[in-house]
Amino acid sequence: MKRPATSLFGVVLILLIAACQSSLEQKVEAALSNPEQTGIRWGLVVADMDGTELIAMRADDRFTPASNTKIVTTMASYHALDQLSSPEHNPGTRVYVQPNTPDEPPTVILKGGGDAMLEDAADCEAHCLGALADAVAASGLTHIATVIGDDTFFPFERWGPGWSLEDLQYYYGTAVSALSVNNNLIWVELQAGEAEGDPAMAAWMEGNAYYALETEVTTSAEDSDRAVRVERYPGAETVRIYGTLPAGSAPLRYGLAIDNPAEYAALRFKRLLEARGVTVDAVASKHRPLNLSDEVPDPEDDQAAFVSLPTSDLLGTLLATLPASSLEASLERISKDSDNLHAEIALRRLGRLDGTGSRDYGVAAMQALLEGAGVPEHGYAFHGGSGMSIYNRISPRAMVKLLIFAARQPWFEAWLADQPIGGVDGSLERRFKGTSLERKIFAKTGTLNGANALSGVMQTASGRRLLFSMIANDRPAATRSAVPEMDAALVLIAEAY
Repeated sequence: MKRPATSLFGVVLILLIAACQSSLEQKVEAALSNPEQTGIRWGLVVADMDGTELIAMRADDRFTPASNTKIVTTMASYHALDQLSSPEHNPGTRVYVQPNTPDEPPTVILKGGGDAMLEDAADCEAHCLGALADAVAASGLTHIATVIGDDTFFPFERWGPGWSLEDLQYYYGTAVSALSVNNNLIWVELQAGEAEGDPAMAAWMEGNAYYALETEVTTSAEDSDRAVRVERYPGAETVRIYGTLPAGSAPLRYGLAIDNPAEYAALRFKRLLEARGVTVDAVASKHRPLNLSDEVPDPEDDQAAFVSLPTSDLLGTLLATLPASSLEASLERISKDSDNLHAEIALRRLGRLDGTGSRDYGVAAMQALLEGAGVPEHGYAFHGGSGMSIYNRISPRAMVKLLIFAARQPWFEAWLADQPIGGVDGSLERRFKGTSLERKIFAKTGTLNGANALSGVMQTASGRRLLFSMIANDRPAATRSAVPEMDAALVLIAEAY
């Protein structure tokens, strides 16, 4: 029987499209090829908004996603935003007063509610710890025995499994707590001496003194290279700075991590109270240690028997409450600036919806979103919400499948507006400038030792919106980044469609 002409035309059209795709994939592979990066493993999936895949390379291989993990964390948060924003789950920061014996001054408890935006900077305009200090001073208290920083809203899990030890001393690896102030960072400034051979001087910036400083930095010649190292491992009470700093160098500032955010918040609160004429004798911290109830039970077990939020302690009289910041502000910061602390706090807030606020229950919320999006279980594995864990895995196809699901949700455009924009802001501010993707790519970055990732939405030369996920793993140690190759390949794709 003679085939209809339309069928033959359809076959030819399919073959032409396949040939064009094959040619494009070859160009993409060539763009990703760099002899200095031999051994690097690339994964890529590009799809139309309706889910039709256009390009697939190692689509089902699982990769370390680095901060692309935050895509899942923020989407899960947007998916449950109304519930997360309720007073039960977003109670703000509170101050309680506990009387002691008649001869002793009272104890003040500063109780955190998981607000990642709390701060006490001199120019603070919102979510200011100083407002609570004003309330205490206005109450008539003039002498306090102890200020206790209480972060029992979440169990005390400062770091996650798979976090690298060397990262824990820097701003991106600071400890996680339900009572966090100033992003749980302390800042030190290093200044070169006047002449070669002079010692450099390090000092805490105002209000940031918390650990001892040990400075072993020598001023070197003006035309020499800078070689400064900072060292403070978990549990250490001293920050050691060593190396050489060229004469005439601009001051260096380092944001360093802290191990006990609740104690640090209590110390900051003590200083604020003292500035208002209130005497404070001491500070302390109170935590909720992990228990078996903080682990997600097996499906066949009775979950209600495991989930057990702690009963409210006798905290005393509620003196003041600082309303919590909006979760949306924190979610934008997670996406635009790739803020790890905010991501891990968001994860633990998710973990309180059906659990105890533990990391394990937060990860379960991420998994529930992925399951609801139809992502197969073999396509991912998560152990935290920020991407700091080297154990996290996801395939490019799984990530795009999640993006396809998200694109059909009422919160998608709000989530997309939080993402860095190529050549404009956030972690993409310096990328894609002068290319066809400047202002046309909205995507989350990801960087770890040996890994780069970028996933999101791009607008092509013809105006089409495409969903994509590109991940590079096993990058040789001698190469600092696979970003140039990644960006060149994405520009090729955008120009082809």
